[in-house]
Amino acid sequence: MKLEHVDPGDRKFRDWMRHYREEINGEAPPEEWLDQYLKVLFRDQGKTRHIWWAVNQGRKVGFAIATLQRGMVDGRAQGMIAEFFIYPEYRREGLGRRLAETVIAFLKAQGAGEIYAAVVAGNVRGLRFWEACGFQIARYSMVYRPEARREEEEEEF
Repeated sequence: MKLEHVDPGDRKFRDWMRHYREEINGEAPPEEWLDQYLKVLFRDQGKTRHIWWAVNQGRKVGFAIATLQRGMVDGRAQGMIAEFFIYPEYRREGLGRRLAETVIAFLKAQGAGEIYAAVVAGNVRGLRFWEACGFQIARYSMVYRPEARREEEEEEF
């Protein structure tokens, strides 16, 4: 698996980011939101953020976005795999695992002591994937949304 940096104006990447966001959120993002999101993403490309095509045998099979930050307490590098997508036609072939291993190796080579992966709530398949790659749940992240309806039946933790 090879990582190739994505060019900021790449229309194919924009189309696949829209497809990815639609898959994880259940609906396509508004065009203005997507344009702003990509603008912000590419602002730090190659510095603290890396946006890559996943290339296997000369074919683009997906993409990954990872960041490197310094820890607030100890100053050690921490990696985050923030966005991760394998095109549907290439799934179940081991390419996701190979991409994950490649991104993890890059982050480790940059000095990351800890590496995190983000999974959207409800994405059980994504959660199981990262667990199979050696990740474990370290914390829950909550978002304040008072306008959102609460589920009638809440699970106990």
